[in-house]
Amino acid sequence: MSCTRLLVINPNSSKSVTDGLEEVLRPPPQTELAFYTAPKNAPPSINDMITANLTATACFLDIQEKKLIDQHDGFLVCCFSDHPLTHMLREITPKPTIGIFEAAITQALLLGKRFGIVTTGSGYSADIHKGVQAIMGGNSQRFAGIVTTGLGVVELREGDRQKIERNMKEYSGKIAQKGADVILLGCAGMTGMESLVVQGAAEARPMASPVRVVDGAKAGVEILAGLVRFCAC
Repeated sequence: MSCTRLLVINPNSSKSVTDGLEEVLRPPPQTELAFYTAPKNAPPSINDMITANLTATACFLDIQEKKLIDQHDGFLVCCFSDHPLTHMLREITPKPTIGIFEAAITQALLLGKRFGIVTTGSGYSADIHKGVQAIMGGNSQRFAGIVTTGLGVVELREGDRQKIERNMKEYSGKIAQKGADVILLGCAGMTGMESLVVQGAAEARPMASPVRVVDGAKAGVEILAGLVRFCAC
C-alpha cells in the first residue's frame, strides 16, 4: 500500500511556528508529513484580513512555483481562521484541503456540549467569530465564545515562557467559566499547550469535570488523512 503524503502549511513566514508543529504532530499510520513555511516576503504573523490575504497570495504562488500540489495528496492550512489559502488551493486541485479552524470545530462538536476558543490578540477575534457562524450556520448555543490572551503568534513560540503560561492559564479559565467543556487552541502557535489549558480551566472551576482540549493541527492531520483515504476508494 502506498504512503499518503500530507503537506502541513504554516502560512506565515515565522519558522518557529513551523518548528512547533513539527515537534508535536505525528503522522497516522501509512502517512508522511511534510512541513512548509511561507516565503520570506509573507508577513511573520496573521493578525487581520490584510495579513491573511498577503500570506495567502505569497503561499499560493510559491506552492505553485515549487509544484507542491503534484507532490502531495492532501493539504492542511495551519491558521486558526477561515484562511483564504484554503479556498484558493481548493480551486486548483480536487485533492483534500482543509484548515485547522474547521478541523478543530468539527472535532469539538463530537467531544462535548459547548466549545470555546482561546486565541491570541484581539484584532482577529471578530473574523474568527464570523467563521464560527459560517460553519455552524448561524448563532449556536453550542458555541461559548472567544477569549483573547493578548499574546502574539510569534510570541507564543519565542516569548517569555512565564508570561505565556500565565496568560494561557488565565484565559483558559475565563472561557471555561463561560460554560465551555471543550476548549480549542485558537492559534497554530499554541500547539503543544494543552496542559496549560487544562490547568487553567481546573483552577477556575475546581468542582467541574476536566475540559477537553482540541488542537486544530492535530485534529486536522487525522481528519485530512481520513479524507485522502476516502477519496482514494
